[in-house]
Amino acid sequence: MRRMQLFPILFLCVLGTNYGQTYHIGFTTLQLRDSSRTYKPQTAEDHALHYRPVDLDIWYPSEETKGDPLLFGDLFQLFEKRAIDYQDNEDYTGLTNELASYYVAEMGVGTDGQQLLQVPTRTYADLEAIPGPRPVIFYLAGFNGMGFENYKVLERLAQKGYVVVAIWSVGRYPGDMTNEMADMMEQVQDAEFALEYLEKEQLFGADYQKIGLLGCSWGGMSSAVFVHRNPEVKAFVSLDGTETHYFGEADENDRFIQAIHDSRSLQPSEQQIDYLYLESGDKLEEFEATKVYNYFEKLNSEKYYLRFTNSTHADFSCIPSILQASESSVAIYADIEAMTLAFFEQSLRDKPTFGTTWETVKALDYTTEAAYDLSKDQGPTLELSGRIRDKNTKEPLPYVNIGVLNREVGTVTNTAGEFNLEIGEAFSSDTLRISSIGYQSIEIPVANARTSGVLSILLEEQISELNEVVLTAKAYKRKTLGNKTESRFLGTGFGYDQLGAEMGIKIGIRKKPTFADAFNFTVSHNRLSTPTIFRVNIYTVEKNKPKDNILTENILVTIDPKQVGKFTVDLRPYDIVLYEDAIVTLEWVDSLGENQKGEVIFFPLGLLTNGTIYKRSSQSKFKKYSSLGVGFNIDVRY
Repeated sequence: MRRMQLFPILFLCVLGTNYGQTYHIGFTTLQLRDSSRTYKPQTAEDHALHYRPVDLDIWYPSEETKGDPLLFGDLFQLFEKRAIDYQDNEDYTGLTNELASYYVAEMGVGTDGQQLLQVPTRTYADLEAIPGPRPVIFYLAGFNGMGFENYKVLERLAQKGYVVVAIWSVGRYPGDMTNEMADMMEQVQDAEFALEYLEKEQLFGADYQKIGLLGCSWGGMSSAVFVHRNPEVKAFVSLDGTETHYFGEADENDRFIQAIHDSRSLQPSEQQIDYLYLESGDKLEEFEATKVYNYFEKLNSEKYYLRFTNSTHADFSCIPSILQASESSVAIYADIEAMTLAFFEQSLRDKPTFGTTWETVKALDYTTEAAYDLSKDQGPTLELSGRIRDKNTKEPLPYVNIGVLNREVGTVTNTAGEFNLEIGEAFSSDTLRISSIGYQSIEIPVANARTSGVLSILLEEQISELNEVVLTAKAYKRKTLGNKTESRFLGTGFGYDQLGAEMGIKIGIRKKPTFADAFNFTVSHNRLSTPTIFRVNIYTVEKNKPKDNILTENILVTIDPKQVGKFTVDLRPYDIVLYEDAIVTLEWVDSLGENQKGEVIFFPLGLLTNGTIYKRSSQSKFKKYSSLGVGFNIDVRY
């Protein structure tokens, strides 16, 4: 309760501080084209998408109001419009409503997206801007995001006399942002084009001698690169930005971000900029970091760091706050607004307001100036290799899971029963687990495996006692259980090289016995360049997580390159009988070739489900991935 006792005090002492005149908030959009860059390759110059489109959302101070203030849905609708405009082979009609429902469900406040879309803002369209000069803030949005994600702090800045230009996050054609440097640089160059255009046209009374950056998440990385390329920037506020990165969660992202670091596109030690980094408190809950690139520590200029220990990454957008998803999300975002405004007031207007705000917020019981402790040395790695075979027949066993128990270090054997696995010295006291459908699992101390180097492992077949099923001549009822969504907008999936990764949902069983006839799923997006093999797994349930796999043999499904649509796997030959709730998953077990970096396969997500469970590698823990359920279902008889 102490946190909520402190919040009203903070609101009165900090948010109530007078930072000068308060204005009305105007809003407009600019649709521009950067003729120095090609957006859609191999198109003629007169093609609508040949040149790079640059759409700007601008909040600015005004002394007038007219009409009604905009709703959140008015800002959000721009996202759908641009998703349609930036492509010519996809129809994103309906994206706004579906994404709104997604946000509401993820925040745990229901499933009706209208409650988000109908939130009133303090922004008015197309007001007359007051004359300048006014400091200008460039907002670089998060991954595939726009200004709507943090419109409250953008409004706050405009209300206090700043011109705020939001640069949305869109990569190369067809517009999806990725962690690759080439996509990130599109956002950087969009911001540079916007700066050049606005300064040339002298719009909104902006003072281009007083430039600040506000970056959110991936927009923090883009902002840091922008700073290096544009040293006239005076101040940079980062909301949980990726310019500081913890390696070890996902190999693909780590490689892309390492490539950005290797390109020397950041160079914080060479920058002279006022910097405020506000960090979330849950970054290392799901994985163990192997190393960190700490942008804050590398800076030699005036800088401030604060971590909100009770926050999630989502709290660094205004959506949890405006939905009042929790007391803490409301309090945290109020702190973020106050600190951002006070920091820019100090850095761009020389007003001594930040010190009081800083001292007040850092004294709260849910903030700390201490960075994450990564002192644990992971040590050198050892590559284990080996072969796994049937104990009786000595035949190689394909698609066996092998990995460090409850760690995100694992793989799957190939069709010859062979595997390669890198294990760090830090895991020497852990256990290596080997498991396969239809065989007894075995566990080996990692220390012993590391000593052996090359492993030859024999698995013994598991003899299971099957429940006797009495069939009668009655007419069976047929039903589809699970999530039948085929959404093209909301999805989740796997990266290009995630062998052993697995995801699924819980299926509620109402009648005993229930006979499983088919497993159905939809692939909404598929950029893989080689055929991919997935295994269907069906588990018993314990505490809403998978426990024991009830199958006795592998059920495999092959998905061809770029293949999308609905898939049905016939389960009748396997005589699967369910007596209680089950969890059905898909596990990536093989690729018949080599996929390229950045390639992905995605499955739809839908509302009104138990959510999606996921694990990143063989033998790691299953975790709740989303409150929305992946689109898996089974046809049954009972």
